[in-house]
Amino acid sequence: MAIKTFDYIIIGAGSAGCVLANRLSADPKSSVCLLEAGPSDKSSLLKLPISVMFAMKHPKFTSQFFSTPQKHLNDRKIHVPRGKTLGGSSSINGMLYVRGHYLDYDGWSDLGNRGWNWTNVLPYFKKSENNENYQSSEYHGIKGCLNVRKLDFHNPVTQAYFNSVTALQYPYNEDFNGATQEGVGYYQATMTKGRRHSVASAFLRPVQDRKNLEILKNVEVEKILTSNKSAIGVLVRNFKEQFKINARKEVILSAGSISSPTILMRSGIGDPDVLSKIGVDIIHPLPGVGKNLQDHVSCTIYVKTISKVPYGFSVPLIPKLSWWVLDYFMRRKGLYASNIMECGGFFKTDNTLDCPNIQHIFMPAFRQPPPDMLAYGHGYSLNTILLRPKSVGSIRIKSSDPSDAPVIDLNMLSETDDLNNLVIGIKGSRQILNSKEFSYLKPEELRPGPAVQTDSQLADYIKDNAQTVYHPVGTCKMGIDREAVVDPQLKVHGVSNLRVVDASIMPRIIGGNTNAPTIMIAEKAADFISKDSKL
Repeated sequence: MAIKTFDYIIIGAGSAGCVLANRLSADPKSSVCLLEAGPSDKSSLLKLPISVMFAMKHPKFTSQFFSTPQKHLNDRKIHVPRGKTLGGSSSINGMLYVRGHYLDYDGWSDLGNRGWNWTNVLPYFKKSENNENYQSSEYHGIKGCLNVRKLDFHNPVTQAYFNSVTALQYPYNEDFNGATQEGVGYYQATMTKGRRHSVASAFLRPVQDRKNLEILKNVEVEKILTSNKSAIGVLVRNFKEQFKINARKEVILSAGSISSPTILMRSGIGDPDVLSKIGVDIIHPLPGVGKNLQDHVSCTIYVKTISKVPYGFSVPLIPKLSWWVLDYFMRRKGLYASNIMECGGFFKTDNTLDCPNIQHIFMPAFRQPPPDMLAYGHGYSLNTILLRPKSVGSIRIKSSDPSDAPVIDLNMLSETDDLNNLVIGIKGSRQILNSKEFSYLKPEELRPGPAVQTDSQLADYIKDNAQTVYHPVGTCKMGIDREAVVDPQLKVHGVSNLRVVDASIMPRIIGGNTNAPTIMIAEKAADFISKDSKL
């Protein structure tokens, strides 16, 4: 392939990359090349909301990473899938639209990242959003590319959850992304007309025919090319060949919290102690690359019922399942238009905390623990998530070969406080599920089960069953300290014409799902880049 030259090269067509491609190509004077390691996202598997349980395991559309054996999780390897298709992980995720707490962003600013406090970032959340449910809210946008809405259809069991929680004096919250986060309510989702609204659908597809935008799929970036510590292009390969693409202005790395640091390391940008051992020439020493890995950790309670009210798979339910199929194709409604993650809430394990540290995702459906997920029967589950864990992990590469999977050490529950807070969270979840509000369903707790009662037993259950919530962040953190990889304008320290724009720049993990914040980061970065191009 002949060498091509563009003003901007964007590596990764995920939640950040698609936004950047849209915004930067809006200037007809700028040429943009968007590189994606995976295929197109046209499969119906990636459009049907209920198919999320299958999408996350599909090898065609995901990178099926696994962690190292986790010392504090009884040496279990944890599944860490990442989207590998147009839209990235927004094409395979649970579609929950959660921004986090305003103090998360004020905290980023307090670390020296000027321009990233809540007041600064809220306009960018609103810019991307078209919220169907809040047409006149100061917290929401109605003219953005990304459609956000609550589900039309809710299982009756969700009301039992609400009744139980509110009986315990927790407030009902109409909008987790509004004035306050604490309380219980229905989640908002990135959906439109009964279909997933990924960033590829929202931002990329409407502009894919722009003459100044070229989208290359199924191309793997081997490394970023530099000259005199300035990014000048990328070396890529596909099924047939290896070739170069040049950048006149900037290379923008938006490959996600797993792949962005690995690409930097393969390019000679990272910790010299790590890179020298595997024979990678040092372009610029940045010891923080791949460090500061943070992720939400969760543990789930599984309940089986005699009642057929909760979702499930069973012979008596076949007629209803058939009706739901028909209803979906006729009206885009019903079970198949649901991501099953209908409701939940945000809570504090200690009332002295400034913001919630526990998130609930209540699923009115019977399932097995990951990766199996599907199960015969009816029931529900409550996923308890620790929002701001203190434990920090890392990522490193084994070689300069992109086909070698990185070494991912989540280091989950290495801090005692994390385990203790999750135990408190699970006990609170149990209290909710054991209330009289659920008794009409004749429930039976399968996991952890009635034999598990003490704090020590619950801690053992967590160590045996805790999982990631698929929210890795922080591995190219933004900041001004020695471990920082990018500055507050997301420029890589010490290397010009190179930025990182994705969840990896978060200096601290936010208190909620990470897709919406990643889109916000890209919106803000697009303004940085556009302003710099005019200087």
